[in-house]
Amino acid sequence: MNTISYIYEGNLYLNITNRCMMSCPYCIKRKWNNKFEGNDLKLELEPSYEEVLAAIKNPEKYGEVIFCGYGDCLINIETVKKISKWIKNKGGKVRVNTAGLANRYYDRNILPELKGIVDVISISLNGSNSNEFNEINKPMFKEESFDEVVKFVKEAKNHIPKVVITAVELLMLDTSKVKKIAKEIDVRFRIRPYLDVEEN
Repeated sequence: MNTISYIYEGNLYLNITNRCMMSCPYCIKRKWNNKFEGNDLKLELEPSYEEVLAAIKNPEKYGEVIFCGYGDCLINIETVKKISKWIKNKGGKVRVNTAGLANRYYDRNILPELKGIVDVISISLNGSNSNEFNEINKPMFKEESFDEVVKFVKEAKNHIPKVVITAVELLMLDTSKVKKIAKEIDVRFRIRPYLDVEEN
């Protein structure tokens, strides 16, 4: 049975799409066959609003309810917005994990639509320039993607209380350079460990 939600370190994670704007060679969904912590995160069909609410039950039980499966949740933005409003009305805290390419994907600024319903947005930036970013992540929009992500981060500050840039500890990436970008934009920075040993 496919997993819509799973608990990890006191937070509830929502797996609402497997679609993504990136095709990262290092992504663990390929290496681990869409598994994580014993959960099968491969979706045959994207879950309905009602199915996600049934999986959440009580959002106040968790530190955060996080949109993070094996895809970029903002590809399914209408579902994110609808569920986030419900979570906030129930007293929960919402975090969105994303590759930061949603504005380019929709060809519009989607960030105002998340204002008031998303508490934290965590944006993955595995690269410190366009060429490096394109080589490491194989994004949908090629060389323009790095600049699009940086623009997205800057715009996010206008609409979401807490903005975080993250970078994975990859052999081919100097995370200190990404940290410098986060500092220049004046957002938080977090290093994510490279998950090599399967955790299921």
